[in-house]
Amino acid sequence: MKKLSLFLLTVMSLNLFANGPAPAQLRYTEEFILEQVLKLKNWEYRPDVPMPSFHYASKTPLEVFQNAIEEQWGMRPDLITNAFAVKHNMIFILDEAVYYESKGRCMDDSVAHELTHYVQSKYRGWDMNDDSLEWDAIDIQTQFREKFCK
Repeated sequence: MKKLSLFLLTVMSLNLFANGPAPAQLRYTEEFILEQVLKLKNWEYRPDVPMPSFHYASKTPLEVFQNAIEEQWGMRPDLITNAFAVKHNMIFILDEAVYYESKGRCMDDSVAHELTHYVQSKYRGWDMNDDSLEWDAIDIQTQFREKFCK
């Protein structure tokens, strides 16, 4: 499932990069999005857990993404996709406006998805190899999108 999603996102990104996409902009702050993710999960904010650093594709060298995600994925991707690098506490986000516009989405819901993985890992210590965690992140992302991205 993860590999298929990665493949589809890779193909879409390659097409968009060829046209020189404009970067999307967040509608909300990363802190607000985290607050909403925690509300949706009925979890409390933990100030003792460091926030992840955020890296947007248009402003991040590919090598930074590859170095952060290679051990986790067992490969060096050819482009930056949405991902949470657990060991490095880094979130990477594809920020191509055309991609989000074509899907009727906002970039913020991708941030909500990756922040869900962050809280799964850092707040609860759950094993990110559990496929059910991806479904949980999709559910939170969908709820966030329906409430804040319309």
